[in-house]
Amino acid sequence: MKYYLHLILFIFFIVFFSGCSSKSLYQKFYDIAKQNNVNHKTLIAICKKESNLKPYVINVNKSIFNIQKGPHYFDSAFTANLYMDFVLDPIFLNYDIGMCQINKVHLDRLDLDNDDLLDEETNIEVAAKIYKWNVKACKGDIICALSMYNTGYKNSSIGKLYAKKVLRKRKEMFGE
Repeated sequence: MKYYLHLILFIFFIVFFSGCSSKSLYQKFYDIAKQNNVNHKTLIAICKKESNLKPYVINVNKSIFNIQKGPHYFDSAFTANLYMDFVLDPIFLNYDIGMCQINKVHLDRLDLDNDDLLDEETNIEVAAKIYKWNVKACKGDIICALSMYNTGYKNSSIGKLYAKKVLRKRKEMFGE
């Protein structure tokens, strides 16, 4: 009888408390930003602006005849990956992937696949690296770095508008 009671308590503990050790999304942002020496609040604001922190978003950028253009929201990584592999890739469309909307041009350079960027931690890590590279390329100028994150260019007018929106989002979220 005592054995069964211990077994039941053990199973109860595993079932109800096994998920307690996983990090919150904000803790992941904080840890990854710290590892990459970037501001975690800015990183969160970027991803909040990009996808409202939804992990399975695919945004199709400019394309001929605006085929599939715009954001597409999925319930799972599996369906988002199918969409990229069987709808977008065969017609060579340019798109952004996941929570922080990483453009597919980064896949080869970072030796990643589409589905890698549907993992929220990987997506945040790549976003932090890109943002860090941009801050370095812009010699610490945050507006420039955010412009590069969005457009790939240091001083585009569209990128500067994006930077202001991200900074506004950061202030809205964190009061600074």
